[in-house]
Amino acid sequence: MKEYAVYWGCMIPHRLPSIEIAARYVLEKLGVRVREVENYTCCPDPIIGRFIDRKTALTLSARNLALAEELGPELLVLCNGCFETLIEAVEALHDENTRTEINQILEKVGRKYQGAIQVRHVVEVLHDDVGLNRIKEVVQKPSRVKLAVHYGCHLFREPNGGDIWRKPKQFEELLRVIGGNPVLCDHNRLCCGFPTSHVDPEYSLRMNLLPKMRCYKQLKIEAVVTVCPACTIQMETGQRMLRKFGLETSVPIVHLMELMALAFGMRPQELSLKVHRSPVEDFARRVFG
Repeated sequence: MKEYAVYWGCMIPHRLPSIEIAARYVLEKLGVRVREVENYTCCPDPIIGRFIDRKTALTLSARNLALAEELGPELLVLCNGCFETLIEAVEALHDENTRTEINQILEKVGRKYQGAIQVRHVVEVLHDDVGLNRIKEVVQKPSRVKLAVHYGCHLFREPNGGDIWRKPKQFEELLRVIGGNPVLCDHNRLCCGFPTSHVDPEYSLRMNLLPKMRCYKQLKIEAVVTVCPACTIQMETGQRMLRKFGLETSVPIVHLMELMALAFGMRPQELSLKVHRSPVEDFARRVFG
C-alpha cells in the first residue's frame, strides 16, 4: 500500500477528535501508511474565506499544499470542506501567473508551491486504492442497521468535469460493505445548512435541516452517516434547535471513519464518542457492544 500525506483540518482535531482516533485505527487496520502534515493552518473555509479575501485564502491553501508536497505526491483529507478548498486551490494555481504571485508571498515564510500534489478524499482512497474486498476482509462486526447517507455538498466536487456522483456512490458502497443498510430519502442531497447558519441561523434550520430531519424521522433512521465534520456539527447542534419548529429528534450523527472503526472491532469506549452532541455513544454501545 502506498503512503499518503494526511491533513486533519481544523474541526476534526479540535471539535471531533473521535474521527481522528477512528481514522488512525481504520487506516492502520487496512495497511494504509500516512505521514502527517505538520504546522498547517485552516484550509481555509471553502465558503467564507474566499469571499472575504481570495488572495489570502489562496495563499493559506498554497502553504498547506506546499507542506504536503514535502511528504509525498498525494494528500489524504477527511473533510468535504477541506477537499473542496484544496482542490480549488490546486486548480487556481495551475495558472502560472497566479502561482508566481502566491509563491512570492510564500517566499517570506520559506515555502514554495510546486504544483506536484494530488488531493484525495478519504472516500475515494478507501474505495479505489484499498478496495472493497480488502475492507470486507477486515470487518468483524457488521452494523446491519438502517442508515441515512448525508453526502455533504462538497463531496460532489469533481475535478476536470468528471461524474459528480462518483464519490457519493462510493460512499454508499463503503457503507454496504461494512454491513450497513443505506436508505435514501427525497432530501439526501440537500445541504445541511452549515454555510447559511453563519448568516441566518433560522433560515438554515427551516430550509435545510428541518426537511432532512423530518424525512429521517419518517423513515425511522437509526443513524445518519456523514463524511464531513462541519455537517456533523450542524446536524448535531441543529437537532436541538429544531424544537422551536415542533420537531423532536435525537438521531445519532456518526462519521464514516467512526462507523468503520466500530465495524472493524474497535470498542466504543476507545473512541471518545462523548464529544458528540447526539447519542452516538449510545448507538455504538447498542449496535456494536
